[in-house]
Amino acid sequence: MKYLINHKRFKKKKLSEDEFTKYVYTKNRIVEFPQYEKNYYNFFNLYAKKNYKLIKIDCLCNQGDDLILSEVDRHCVNFITVICKNCGLIRANNYFRDKDVKDFYKNFYRTNAYDENYQKKSAAEMFESQKKSGKFKFDLLNKFCPRQIDNMKIVDVGGGAGGALDNFNDSNEKYLLDYFDPYLDFAETKRIKSIKGGINEIEFKPDIIILSHVIEHWNNFENEIQKLVKIQKKNETLNYIEFPGIDSLKKGRRGGDFLGDLHIPHVYYFSSYVFENLMNRYGFKKIYLDSQIKSIFVYTGKLEKLVNYFERCKVDLLEAEKTRKIQILKNIIKLFIPNFVLKFLRKIRNKKINFLS
Repeated sequence: MKYLINHKRFKKKKLSEDEFTKYVYTKNRIVEFPQYEKNYYNFFNLYAKKNYKLIKIDCLCNQGDDLILSEVDRHCVNFITVICKNCGLIRANNYFRDKDVKDFYKNFYRTNAYDENYQKKSAAEMFESQKKSGKFKFDLLNKFCPRQIDNMKIVDVGGGAGGALDNFNDSNEKYLLDYFDPYLDFAETKRIKSIKGGINEIEFKPDIIILSHVIEHWNNFENEIQKLVKIQKKNETLNYIEFPGIDSLKKGRRGGDFLGDLHIPHVYYFSSYVFENLMNRYGFKKIYLDSQIKSIFVYTGKLEKLVNYFERCKVDLLEAEKTRKIQILKNIIKLFIPNFVLKFLRKIRNKKINFLS
């Protein structure tokens, strides 16, 4: 297999933990990735390596012609990511078995055995943070909903503490689905009905479904999308879906560095047009979609054909590389500019952004 982008940072690195941390914490570092999170690094290099098994996964288009994008993730853990030349979908080349994935999300995902930062926010703090970021979701859904959002059944799948649901008024029935008991318990105090588990636990057809940073975690996309189809009100249910879009990298997200998106819990990485085509193939129609993949889809049942977006995605990734190089040049220049000047320039920039918004 060949590399799409022939750059050393995407290739297998044999760094010990000491070498890695020394590199990452170098003063005046001009690149953001790789990062270092001790518990994450140790979990996948020790526990997962010993207890989990990787199996080959095929592209959702059922073709087998791939190029390597990277052999490491953003934390310098060995993990191969590929792009399909027949459709443009980016995915993990191999992924853990179903039972491994269940073990990970049930016992580790929200614990400091995997993430040392998980306890830094209480359930209440998480709720308020999600409420603030969830305002965009509510505004977008309110804009495209054909009627006023009242007396509806709204479900937030994998919704953490449920803060996004607090933007919807109390005439609605609000449901939170998650696996983390402290978050589920806190949501109950906010008049949100909590359900432990995933989509298969929903026994009704919601009016609105929120899937924010969820779909990229699906290790069995075919099964999960069919579960989603089963709970749709045809031509009615609005599905708000959000996760990082590959085509937004060239616009400066993560400084243009694709490596920053690579994270082992994420199985898939989509550009907006590849994701739309994929949803079309399962009977969903776009209502709204941007390059950062903040989107709304409705299920129509009309299945569309596969479109090959490999070349378009390839161009976007190469454009992102140009953006990354420009950002590195800016970072180098910043090393020679006094901090008080940088603060002044940032202040001017922020005023300009606020004025334009």
